[in-house]
Amino acid sequence: MILFEHFIVSIVIPALLGILLFILLVNFSILLVNLCTFTRLRIPQDTAMQSEEPLVSILIPARNEEANIETCVRSLLAQRYQQLEILALDDQSSDRTAEIVQGLIDELPPHQAGRLRLLRGGDLPPGWVGKNFACQKLAQQARGEYILFTDADTIHQPDMVKAAIGQMRRLGVQLLTAQPAQILSSPGEQLIIPLLNFTIMTLLPVALIYRRPEPSLATGNGQMLCFQRGAYEKIGGHASVKGRILEDVLLARAIKAAGYRMSYADAQEQIQCRMYHSFAEVWSGFSKNLFAFYNYSLPFALGALMLNLLLFIAPPLVLIAGLLLMVSPLIIVLALLTTLLPIIMRVLLALRFHQRERGQALLFSLLHALSIIIECLILLNAIRWHHRKAGTSWKGRSYPTNRGQAPYARNARGGG
Repeated sequence: MILFEHFIVSIVIPALLGILLFILLVNFSILLVNLCTFTRLRIPQDTAMQSEEPLVSILIPARNEEANIETCVRSLLAQRYQQLEILALDDQSSDRTAEIVQGLIDELPPHQAGRLRLLRGGDLPPGWVGKNFACQKLAQQARGEYILFTDADTIHQPDMVKAAIGQMRRLGVQLLTAQPAQILSSPGEQLIIPLLNFTIMTLLPVALIYRRPEPSLATGNGQMLCFQRGAYEKIGGHASVKGRILEDVLLARAIKAAGYRMSYADAQEQIQCRMYHSFAEVWSGFSKNLFAFYNYSLPFALGALMLNLLLFIAPPLVLIAGLLLMVSPLIIVLALLTTLLPIIMRVLLALRFHQRERGQALLFSLLHALSIIIECLILLNAIRWHHRKAGTSWKGRSYPTNRGQAPYARNARGGG
């Protein structure tokens, strides 16, 4: 028994910590490269490119967005880009979403008449996710050479469209997606939402998204997806992902699979977004998406959960136990390094992407282990949602799932 304990303490634990440290050093290296190469979305310097303005259609699917829609639409109406139309689709809202948009249309000055249109959504066909159906209907009504999808909870700076189209034309890409600045307020938002950036920036070499053709090197963010119209239609639009929750990522992969090019940009200077307003909203929103991120594969999701626990939870526990039990200095040093490295990564991300709430973001970076624990609990809840009879729920609709088949939607009571 003593020999076995000696083997565990002297060989197994240091070896395991060494492997975890190596993985984290790889993640840290990817993060450093990404921070240096992540292109900011800015107005092009080429004056000739600025003077040529193809028609752009901005498309906003909106369901029960009365708290956000006015600010979003006003920011888009203020764009310093002339060839622009804005289409908002009211997806059977039970609140004042449509009334607010119609009010904005009625107060447009004569020179902006027709710049904003309101569409009404119909009943959701079987096999469709609500947002995807709304986006497909919007695209069918759009007239632009470029179609830019955005969410109703976003706020756009006046030169956002000019910067997006300029960058697409300069790079010769058919899809531009971007990471907005995330507005965070409540502790639940501060703990969980930064994990989105943490995952992408420590795992995916973002510079290769533009430089390499592989669909695996693609990501998408529905808060900003700008397509060249021909490429969007070629891949089948949102109809090609009609029953999928993570449609933005799948559309990005489809663009590459079809031989087109895409770019992923840092849009924090051009777009702001507050995704959720409480821990309850964060819990529901991430429960909707997190299992879909693992393609509804239970072994894959549970494997990722175990890896997260090993990488981010085990080291601080080993460090505390090592200090209390006075084990070998090697274990303490390895545990300390594996504990500090994720916190350092969170700090670097906070300094780059959370300028508005930098102090709070830095403080919550110290609670990275707690963030991971909550994320693991959300993943377990997402798995539970997926396998229960009612399926995944979002904004008053439920999406029952049958063994990996495309979900169908039905309205829940209250229609939110």
